[in-house]
Amino acid sequence: MNEEFWRWYVYGHWICIAQWLGFIMVEYAYLGKGKIKHPLVCSCIITMLTMTLSVVYNFGFFTPRAVALTILFLFITVMLFGGTPGQKFTACLINGTMCLLVENSMRYVISWILKCELQQVIQRADCLIIIAVANMVVGAAVAFLVGKWRRRNALEPLQALTMSFFPGVVVVLNILLMLTDNNKRATMATMGMTVGLTVAVMVHLCIVAMFNDQVMQRRSLHFQAELEQQRASALLDSYTAQRRLTHEFTNHISALRALLEQGDVAGAQNYIAGVDKAVAASTTIMDTHNPLLDSILTRKYEEAARQGVSVYFDLCDLRNFPLSGVDMVTVLANLLDNAICAAAQAYPPEVYVRVRKTGEEYLLSVRNRVQRDVELPPDGQLPRTTRKEPGHGMGLSNVRDVLLRHGAEYTLSCRDNWFRFTCAVPTDNS
Repeated sequence: MNEEFWRWYVYGHWICIAQWLGFIMVEYAYLGKGKIKHPLVCSCIITMLTMTLSVVYNFGFFTPRAVALTILFLFITVMLFGGTPGQKFTACLINGTMCLLVENSMRYVISWILKCELQQVIQRADCLIIIAVANMVVGAAVAFLVGKWRRRNALEPLQALTMSFFPGVVVVLNILLMLTDNNKRATMATMGMTVGLTVAVMVHLCIVAMFNDQVMQRRSLHFQAELEQQRASALLDSYTAQRRLTHEFTNHISALRALLEQGDVAGAQNYIAGVDKAVAASTTIMDTHNPLLDSILTRKYEEAARQGVSVYFDLCDLRNFPLSGVDMVTVLANLLDNAICAAAQAYPPEVYVRVRKTGEEYLLSVRNRVQRDVELPPDGQLPRTTRKEPGHGMGLSNVRDVLLRHGAEYTLSCRDNWFRFTCAVPTDNS
């Protein structure tokens, strides 16, 4: 074995390392953290072990054993991160597609430029370096894009599946080209077809992103309209109740005067207590220095009272809360709807809402009674749909999307007939 072979051997493993690091970046960006505390550290350890295994047993490059080892690495590392099983599988497909398109395109371009066979491309050390650099650059770019997509995804699963059909066809065509032309020299036609298919996938993904933005915009406008309607209804109810109380003010004064003239001080005190209770039920019950939030929470309090549910608030000053008014109401209103609905079927029917500010984050907790302990979704994910109430699952989906978009972390727990949602929102969130 001469020096040229060892150079090729080392550079070939650079491609493997670049591939694996690209996989890890995409998985972390798309799936986020899971139950494992330090997934990136664990992924690096697995990368070193996989590299050692490849060197010791001489798996080679672009061989069936090397491909099998890469697939095994992909499915092991994806388990270190968060997400549902479907999201993990999607991350594997993204990585597989990225790896195949990049390496195939680079091989065809290099073969066409150097006028050599495709098989000879992977036997040149300089070509291996170029492919390794391309893998790292594309991996970082894809990680950035899928991370942004993860925070802004508004497509339903069926829509996403339909829009992934074209990239799947491109992958199949690339595999056919790779199998049939491996011992041939790339021509202008085959090189143009390979690169053209890759560019077509990129354009397709840009179109999908534009469609996703339009869906998000329509959803946001629709939800803002609903919020404004709720706000107007809450303010109108409060105004109507206040006018009624003002109209009855003279009657209350007359009643108190009559009781005092009769010397019935205890009766006057009871009467005042009753009036205070009526006024408190008809006016804002809290002051977070956020008028929109105050009116919405007051309305939820009144809705809960009509269902016999007691809601207890422990809120801080929310004028500088990192979430916007719309996003804050999206999270609290939907969580309260679900908490009130569940508590109404339990005993005692209670809901506790607490928001506290620390030096680095705001802590939000919504805790409610449940009839019995419920089984939580895998990885603590909020469910996307329910069968009980139209639109109920959409609200939970909105909560999840808002939290992911703002980099917030949340946990779910249910024990001893108490269901708890806890969320931490960074104060430096922009």
